Amino acid sequence: MQHYNPVITYLKALGIILMVFGHSGTEQHVKDFIYMFHMPLFFFASGFCFKAKNLSSPKLYVQNKLKSIWWPYVKWGLLFLLLHNLLFHLNVYNDQYGYKESVSHLYDLSEFRHIAYVIVFKMQGAEQLLGGYWFLNALFFGSIIAWITIRYIRNPLSGGVILLCVCTILNKTCYSLPFFELQTQAFSAALLIVIGYAFAKYKIKPFNNWQIVLVLILTLVGSFFRNNMEMALVSYSNKVFAPYLLIATLATWCFYSLFEKMDTTQGTCTNILNYIGKNTLTILTWHFLTFKIVSLVIISIYDLPIARLAEFPVIYEYAEQGWWIAYFFVAITTCCGLIYCNGWIKNNWLKL
Repeated sequence: MQHYNPVITYLKALGIILMVFGHSGTEQHVKDFIYMFHMPLFFFASGFCFKAKNLSSPKLYVQNKLKSIWWPYVKWGLLFLLLHNLLFHLNVYNDQYGYKESVSHLYDLSEFRHIAYVIVFKMQGAEQLLGGYWFLNALFFGSIIAWITIRYIRNPLSGGVILLCVCTILNKTCYSLPFFELQTQAFSAALLIVIGYAFAKYKIKPFNNWQIVLVLILTLVGSFFRNNMEMALVSYSNKVFAPYLLIATLATWCFYSLFEKMDTTQGTCTNILNYIGKNTLTILTWHFLTFKIVSLVIISIYDLPIARLAEFPVIYEYAEQGWWIAYFFVAITTCCGLIYCNGWIKNNWLKL
């Protein structure tokens, strides 16, 4: 039986902190470094925690994934969908600004129905404020694919090679599986999950200090050749795909090794990492909306039109001038506040 591993919790905390950092409008070269590994880290961690007992109970495994991944996607996806028109009237969305050239409009009843169907049955179509929910889609389907791979291809190394070949073919042909429209993203997630499982199964030793330094340098060098490669895309460039996954795996293990060297006794740093690492889904769900707090402050200070509140995820013109610090700090602290309030309500009001 596997026991709780605080190092994995710290690793997840690092991943979600870097995700918010990357979304906050920080400098591009910093973002390039972060994007080399921060989301692959989560898939690796999922595989590292994969339990052997899951292989004998597919029904229980799928039920667990439906409860922990599909249900949060549907619950929050439908809630944000229902709020779409209200948020449009509040200029959180509008037809002038959005993510790059992607602007929004008011939904009619038929659009609500269609998007709701896609959210529930395909785990797609989440609102812009839930832009990070591509991860839940990839994690859900990637976990199912990884389970099949580990269950029926006993050797995880062979399974990893097969998944890498599948990813390469899907990239080359731009093919997507019917209905769920699964492309390289889900299979690359599965590959990283299998890699994480292999690291745990074969008890790979953590890196020593010199290896950590070398991997960090390799990751930094690789970031200059990232060529917009990131897990959020549904398909990738074959030229950088395999090197990207290799560096992402090494960088993840590098930070795992660093955290394992930490003193895991109770302290401020470990307490914060533990708190954040156990509540990554809440931060994933709410951080884009909390960015709007800072955008409102910028609009007020610089007398900007309120329509610019819809710029997504941040008002880059000002984020690049240093406001990214405020975006990052407000998002992390506000989300942690929401987590605390939710826990307080559960522990007090719901007991009445």
